Amino acid sequence: MKKIYYFLQKTLPFFFLAFVLSCQVQAAQESSTEYLDKAPTENCLGYKSLLPTDDFRTNVTKERMIYMINNEFDLKNASVTIPKDSILVFGDDGKIINGTVTFNKTYLEGNIKFKNVNFAGTLLNKTVNLSWFGATTDLNEEKTNKKNNSIITQVLNCMGDTLIVDGYYPVSSKISVTKSVNLRSPDWNESLCKKTYSEDSYVPSNGFYTNGEFSLIEVRSSINLYGIRLTGNVERFKNATSVPAAPYSFGLKTLEWSSGSIAAVYNCRIEGFTQGLRAVSGFIEKIQNTTFDSCATGLYVIYASDFDIFGCKFTNCMSNLTSPTVTDSTFSDSNLDYLRQSGCGVILEGCGMVNFANNLLENNFINLQLLEADIITNITDCTFKNPGFCDLYFYNDYAPYQNPSEISIFFSLGAGDLQKICMDNIVVHQNTFERTKKAVGKCIVLLKNRQVALDGGVTVTHDRITNFVFSNNTVKDTRSNTGSNDSIFTIKNADETKSHVTCTGNNFTNSKASVFVNSISGSTGKYTFTSKNNSMPSGIQQTSVKGSTGVISFN
Repeated sequence: MKKIYYFLQKTLPFFFLAFVLSCQVQAAQESSTEYLDKAPTENCLGYKSLLPTDDFRTNVTKERMIYMINNEFDLKNASVTIPKDSILVFGDDGKIINGTVTFNKTYLEGNIKFKNVNFAGTLLNKTVNLSWFGATTDLNEEKTNKKNNSIITQVLNCMGDTLIVDGYYPVSSKISVTKSVNLRSPDWNESLCKKTYSEDSYVPSNGFYTNGEFSLIEVRSSINLYGIRLTGNVERFKNATSVPAAPYSFGLKTLEWSSGSIAAVYNCRIEGFTQGLRAVSGFIEKIQNTTFDSCATGLYVIYASDFDIFGCKFTNCMSNLTSPTVTDSTFSDSNLDYLRQSGCGVILEGCGMVNFANNLLENNFINLQLLEADIITNITDCTFKNPGFCDLYFYNDYAPYQNPSEISIFFSLGAGDLQKICMDNIVVHQNTFERTKKAVGKCIVLLKNRQVALDGGVTVTHDRITNFVFSNNTVKDTRSNTGSNDSIFTIKNADETKSHVTCTGNNFTNSKASVFVNSISGSTGKYTFTSKNNSMPSGIQQTSVKGSTGVISFN
């Protein structure tokens, strides 16, 4: 477009330029704005090419004008408000520096460049590039000036709905998202988003990074991420041997107990945070082809429903490694409380209608953990590899939720509702469990129920796991050394008698397990197993049990 302007500027009289090029920015009623992908081209009223000697503030004064900016204009730390419904067209040498610009239904076009400028008001551009506004990819410059966060926040507040993150930007403080936005890499498109994880998948290179000591993005409204990389302190979490001390850090987080929502996360990489992505309550649509690497917990979703997780990778969430010698005390209530939010690839807590499919979970302390009243969850066609503790951990005790600031929040459900709390209709179907090295927990699935007194003395008496189906899964175990406690399932059940597991059609032939179910001491309630048509390793049966007698029954 700028070439056309230059040609017309040199060959046509000004009055003809005004007729051809002038335009009125499209806008709806005064209460709303129509954001545009292209410069508006209707009913223009004026055109002006600024001269190098012009003072920007005194020459940009009329509404509904096209202003050509072919030179650098220094605001000298002053503030300027762009007249309403105008277009700023930047030539190759055009730039605005040093001051504050308030947009007023302004459209930007051309080779846009701002530097050392603050922004306010309303842009009509539906899509803008972060590099236009003076954000720096230079870490030393950001350490010195610490301006990227304010630039990003101001631009998000001014623009339409899509910010093109065209670089890998250091950020010195949290980015707060208060309006519905998309963050997208310039090289991302829909064709990159598949339903199955692949090592050859698109690897994002554009995004934001921190030192990992604070949360990167907090969402108070709604956000979509397309091809974005979020990086904290990877070395702090990768293969850690203990839970990293505070401060807690989040790659992407919805504001707790509010309406913040993460609608879609496609082809992203989130690495090096206490929790890579934390979604509390708000709407989630889909997380797809995204890698969570080297976090204490990769993905933590709490009280959300009806969403999909497809083709993702969860790896190197290995904090809180315990002694490789396992005794019943390893599964004590205090230890399991400590384990439940550390070193997990994925935690789903109180979620429903979840489709978790075609994902790879590898080298996490616990690959996948389901907590407290999860219902209707399908875990299908995934590969689980080399957990530090176990692959699947079902933990149902409805314990008080503990937030990162260490303030306990007790649920206020009535006693009648609490009696109904259970983990229900969980299907684990057609997955592969691979082992090449020893896991501390020595099992594929750990099931745990426990009574807990909540605030006000309320006790959960039907805290159980019902209708859990484990079907058509395959175990590939190539370890040379195994222990006597190795099992397919491990049970820790306080006193609930109605928990039920259906285990059918699985191929355990290559498992190195020595027992089908290992019942940990302290279990007094009864689990009922429906166990049929499973191919078992040599020497064990699909009804073999170690531990407390009378705790496991078979149909």
